[in-house]
Amino acid sequence: MKTIGIIGGLAWPSTITYYQVINQLVAEKLGPLHCANLILVQTDFNQIVNWLESDQWGKVADALLSLARQLETSGADFIVVACNTVHKVVPTIQGQIKTPIFHIVDAASQKIAELGLCKVGLLGSRLTMTDEYFVGRLAKNQIETLVPIESDQQMIQRALETELAPGVFLPKTRADFKAAINRLIERGAEAIILGCTEFGKLVQIEDSRVQLIDTAHVHSEMAAKMALE
Repeated sequence: MKTIGIIGGLAWPSTITYYQVINQLVAEKLGPLHCANLILVQTDFNQIVNWLESDQWGKVADALLSLARQLETSGADFIVVACNTVHKVVPTIQGQIKTPIFHIVDAASQKIAELGLCKVGLLGSRLTMTDEYFVGRLAKNQIETLVPIESDQQMIQRALETELAPGVFLPKTRADFKAAINRLIERGAEAIILGCTEFGKLVQIEDSRVQLIDTAHVHSEMAAKMALE
């Protein structure tokens, strides 16, 4: 079994999803007492947020590179980063280490291809919904992406900052997300990407008339599969 390196804590609730899903899938494959070989590192998310808010991406990259090097030195065979937004700097990090980083957008692309879809809606942080690191990477795989209207983007970012990152999940916010999902479906979305690792704890399968692609779950599932190959 390969050793998975996880950069977590971005924010910490998402790391729980990775740890749980990976270990559950390994146990299902190998037997109930088996668990994954993995190494987890993290840093103070508050500092990362401060750098994101002040557009100091160089410092974000440096912090994640330090964590990635810890994982590489500790023997990780590949690395996953338990956060969508900071994948903006993953190409920079990858160029400075030998251990491969399994990009979260590539995991989503593989899932979309398996489903035979070509047009998806995307919910994520403000940066995820507007930056090329996510939408552009999907486009390279011939996947068209629809993003929410401006008012929905504002609602999603506010909920992420004030509720979801700290681990608070409210029924009213879930209803607001459901409405945003319906508007994307009405515009032609064949599936909805939950492009923030906290969203899967808020939005449930019954909240959407089309397939939900939770990037945290898909990323974790594919990481477990890679470890067992």
